[in-house]
Amino acid sequence: MTSETTDTRRLPFERAVSATLADDAQIAPDGHCVAYVTAEASVAGERRTSAIWLVDADGASPRRITSGAVADRSPRWAPDGRYLAFLSDRKQQGAAQIYLLPRAGGEALQITDQPTGVTAFEWSPDGGSVAFLSRELQSDEERQRTAERDDPIVVDESEKRTALWVADIPEDVMAREPGSIPKARRVSPEGIHIGGYIDSGFAWAPDGSGFVVMAGASPLTNDRIRSTAYRLDLDGTLTSLSKLEGVTSSPRYSPDGATLAYIGVEDMIPARFVLLTMPAEGGEPQIALPGFDGSFLSFAWLPDSRRILAGVETHQRHAFIDVDPETHTSEPAFELAEPRSAGADSFSLSVDGTRCAFVWADAGSYGDVYVADVSGGAQRLTDLNPWVHDYDYGELREIAWDSPDGVEIEGLLILPVGYDAGKRYPLLTHIHGGPAAAWTHHLYANWHDWGQFLAQRGYAVFMPNPRGSTGRDSDFLRAITLTYGEADLPDVLSGVDYLIDQGIADPERLVVGGWSGGGYLTNRVITETDRFKAAVSGAGMSNVVSYLGTSDIRDVFSRYFGNIEEDPATAWRLSPIRRIDRAVTPTLILFGENDPRVPPPQGRELYAGLSKRGVESQLVLYPREGHGIGERQHQLDLLRRVIAWFDRHLEGPTPA
Repeated sequence: MTSETTDTRRLPFERAVSATLADDAQIAPDGHCVAYVTAEASVAGERRTSAIWLVDADGASPRRITSGAVADRSPRWAPDGRYLAFLSDRKQQGAAQIYLLPRAGGEALQITDQPTGVTAFEWSPDGGSVAFLSRELQSDEERQRTAERDDPIVVDESEKRTALWVADIPEDVMAREPGSIPKARRVSPEGIHIGGYIDSGFAWAPDGSGFVVMAGASPLTNDRIRSTAYRLDLDGTLTSLSKLEGVTSSPRYSPDGATLAYIGVEDMIPARFVLLTMPAEGGEPQIALPGFDGSFLSFAWLPDSRRILAGVETHQRHAFIDVDPETHTSEPAFELAEPRSAGADSFSLSVDGTRCAFVWADAGSYGDVYVADVSGGAQRLTDLNPWVHDYDYGELREIAWDSPDGVEIEGLLILPVGYDAGKRYPLLTHIHGGPAAAWTHHLYANWHDWGQFLAQRGYAVFMPNPRGSTGRDSDFLRAITLTYGEADLPDVLSGVDYLIDQGIADPERLVVGGWSGGGYLTNRVITETDRFKAAVSGAGMSNVVSYLGTSDIRDVFSRYFGNIEEDPATAWRLSPIRRIDRAVTPTLILFGENDPRVPPPQGRELYAGLSKRGVESQLVLYPREGHGIGERQHQLDLLRRVIAWFDRHLEGPTPA
């Protein structure tokens, strides 16, 4: 393709995959400074590294407070703000321990020494101890058998559970003997796994007497979406509170201890995104904001125990709202300089509830650390990638159109750099995964988000949010239950027609692609229409029957495709491979070789079917990668292949 911008104004792939990404912004209890984590967008060497930084809330220069080529993450302030605890694998790669830093500065002090490492932790309300999760050890017999290479893996029986532990922190912890580690004690009983599907799965009770935990029989993904919420006392006593069916976040106590809140599902299917509350002693959950036209992403109780500050997604935008669960009402929490942005999926709150910190991104940014005064305004504290302003980007627009049945569908459109309203352009239809997700406002320039790379090369990029997407009401989210790929595909294709009618898209130069759920819908496209000149299918399902028998998240997708033991016909009806005889579109198929979510045989089935029909196709497997692509050279290879595949097939037919 020809480009309306010079190569020097195009964002180089190499720079994009090495961008600095911020995460986990944690405001100090007094609201005066923020700790946050930075990491590069891809892994350049043998291990992923990250660092913890500190920035004053008045915008003073950020300073790095941890060092070394290690993974430092999860900064958490002590309740009195004197210490910052964090996880680090500096002692043993892949086995993080908890370390402590005085707020005034100094050396990090190790305070746990778990053989299998620590996965998550939380300070007690009085700051006198930390609770943490750690995976169970192999038994002596298991270790012996491993050493002797007599180590068969019994599926669903060899996985180790995660337990909850507590370690007391000495009053003057920094003065203790060098090398001494506070002794930890296990709190959760044998035979259960502590941990949610979305997060750590536990939270302290406000009086420090115990926890609310999400627990199940095993750490298997399919079991973690059917957790039970328990009260776990410090003596190990478990009291059942409620069954939590589906993809849920951990319940959290109100400050007065009377109520629990969590983000969960409405009527169990198909995913989370509703804010619910229930009595702390257990009971029927209630929807905090019935009929909300959007999705809940994060939340924190405010000090009055009556209201909840929540991060939400609504119609391609993120926002923060103040929710009153008793009156089922809400109002905006604070003003944002650029409301067409994203970042409400995580935030932290000062102890008095007046200030919060978060990472915020817009159409020209990978994300920076912000603070906001509740009922006031927000301020940016960092500028992590100033070089992004050196390049040209296509204008990002919100668009809407009517699907064939009259339902209004929304999405985003990136116009080509140098857009001329009187000219038609090649169009990439980029379909998001999930399917419970949505395209929102941020910089579309990474291994997964190809939009600005293509806009800089003369393409328009269409990003639809069809039925099944988040950011709308629950009915819209559930609309593809048992019709995934049927109810939503007309939403996508009618959006392409809309952009043709608007004079933007060239009907003879259409390409399509996506990852995960976007790969699945791409596979549906190429087996149902010949209007696209090329396709890129990343980690996409092709045979739903075999997929449901091999994925680690079968029970979630049974909500979309039906219970295969009782209704195999629905899964087969919704399988793209069933119509492979209709496929003519040249297709690039991409997979992580170790993907448990959408196993690579899904790509092999598609590749075999296309090849058998003589359709040009290529299957690329990335070693060591899972459902996402993390290694730098793999990300670079993927971007180069995607762009080259689309460019080549829009220039004319290419022999197989």
